[in-house]
Amino acid sequence: MAKLHLKRTPAEEAERALRKARKAAKTARKRSHLSEEAGKHGESSSKRRRRGEAIDSDLDEEIYGPPPPPSLSSAHKPDYDTILSELEDARFREKMWDALRHDERLDGIDARFNDYAHVPDRWRANAASGGSSEDHTDMDPRFMDDDTYTEWIRAGMWRRKNARQYEEEARMKAEKAARGARRKEMKAETTRLEKVAEERRKQKKRERESQREENARAEYDRKWKDLLDPNARHGSTLSFGDIPWPLFVPMVHSDTAHSDSSSITLEHFTTTAISAFLIPISTISALAQDVGVSLPTHDRDKKEKKEKLRETMLRFHPDKFEGRVMRKVIETDKDRVREAVGQVARVLNTLMEE
Repeated sequence: MAKLHLKRTPAEEAERALRKARKAAKTARKRSHLSEEAGKHGESSSKRRRRGEAIDSDLDEEIYGPPPPPSLSSAHKPDYDTILSELEDARFREKMWDALRHDERLDGIDARFNDYAHVPDRWRANAASGGSSEDHTDMDPRFMDDDTYTEWIRAGMWRRKNARQYEEEARMKAEKAARGARRKEMKAETTRLEKVAEERRKQKKRERESQREENARAEYDRKWKDLLDPNARHGSTLSFGDIPWPLFVPMVHSDTAHSDSSSITLEHFTTTAISAFLIPISTISALAQDVGVSLPTHDRDKKEKKEKLRETMLRFHPDKFEGRVMRKVIETDKDRVREAVGQVARVLNTLMEE
């Protein structure tokens, strides 16, 4: 298999040219030496030339190996401009790295100098904001370092020399601290009073809601008692709004707390609305629900719930309601009443299964 000869790069060409120049110089020196010896022994110039060429070829064979095969293209010449630009780039990068190392060394020296820098406390005060230096009057001089002790002595000398000004500043500082404490106390008291007022408003709102619910349940029971009274004469005058439905009547005007039974629609007959009306929640349970705590249900509460649901089911059972109440409803509202009664019965079945 023939040996693979790769094309030399410009740098390699330059290096090879330098080696050849050195070799040519060395060969010239050898030739001069051989010519001198040949002159002494009487050899001809042609023989000396052939002997020199043989020596050169032998040296090339030993150093560079066999010569490459002749190329079809023209001989490659080194690009000295490219070599020069590469050398300049390398020299520039080396200078940049030296400058960077120099800057890092200077930064390290600066940081070490700053570690030992000492700024007196009286110069650290923010005069623009009215700040004052740190007070060392209560410190024991035995436990101070040299700088702190120097500041302590200087502050003491200033207080003795300016006793009246120092007392005035101390008085103003105490008054400022007292005013800040009073403002803080007033703010805390205002916050507490606002919380108390908010709790009172919530309590009154709960009481009004509870009273309204109790009145609604009492009105519901009274209407059913009148509706089932055999001596009462209703005729066919009952409308959809006259039926005592097991839910709270929506508020029409929130400012006057006025309710209108005619505003009830089929969308109001939900499980949550009917359950809230039939199964009242105690005050303790309501407070527990507000804070997200669930209380266990007692057997007494379960029994009362079951009896209330059973009583309501007897009132709104479709068959019983059809025989006792439906004949008293006006003709235009009968279909709407039947649909509402069916919805109430389905909700009651769901609540009884829970």
